[in-house]
Amino acid sequence: MFMSIVLAVVSLLFLEIIPLLIIFFCLVPILGAAKSLRRWSRSMKGLSILLIFIIVFNTLLSTGPNPFSHSLALTIRLVALMTSFSIFFLTVHPEELSQALIQMRVRFEFAFAMSMAMRYVPTLGQEAYSIMDAQKARGVELDKGNLLKRIRNIVPIIVPLIIVSIRRALSIAESMESRGFGASENRTYMYTLSFQKRDWGVVLISFMVLVFVVYVRLYVPLPDWLLWHLPI
Repeated sequence: MFMSIVLAVVSLLFLEIIPLLIIFFCLVPILGAAKSLRRWSRSMKGLSILLIFIIVFNTLLSTGPNPFSHSLALTIRLVALMTSFSIFFLTVHPEELSQALIQMRVRFEFAFAMSMAMRYVPTLGQEAYSIMDAQKARGVELDKGNLLKRIRNIVPIIVPLIIVSIRRALSIAESMESRGFGASENRTYMYTLSFQKRDWGVVLISFMVLVFVVYVRLYVPLPDWLLWHLPI
């Protein structure tokens, strides 16, 4: 978690294309070491339309110099931010996150709600694909037509997905009530998390990287090739 926060802060310190690209290419090996490149690439593929939307509309509406360069830098920064937090959320199990928050003195209800949200996001994704397949079997053409028609075609997917989500939430609530959720304030746990030597090493290296990058950003003038902008 600390490493992901540091990487996100480092991404926010720059708004030039070359430094942001360097930061992004430093994040890719970390994803590879975490064996999460494939899942990360699928999530980025799903967000590609949003990224193109940001580039196009920010370029058209920007009044500053080099609007396309500014839009591209914003998009790379957004990708770097999402990648930073993906390193955490793609490698941490929801139960471990809940336990970590509880040991950090976060109230159990909030920790449990966050872990449940993380756990059921993939389930909702699977439900959405099932609904899409069912609608296609009924003759709904989801991939044809112009942009406005495709947006209207989302309605037959969103409405059943909302209904399924509400039913699932009611079922979970009934299950929690039947198990006496919240009846005891002093809860016990099967296991507790503890820092190992490698965890302290990651925290120390992340802190050193943060201090170094902040110092470079505030006190070291960047060379001209790092401040390069596209002439459009």
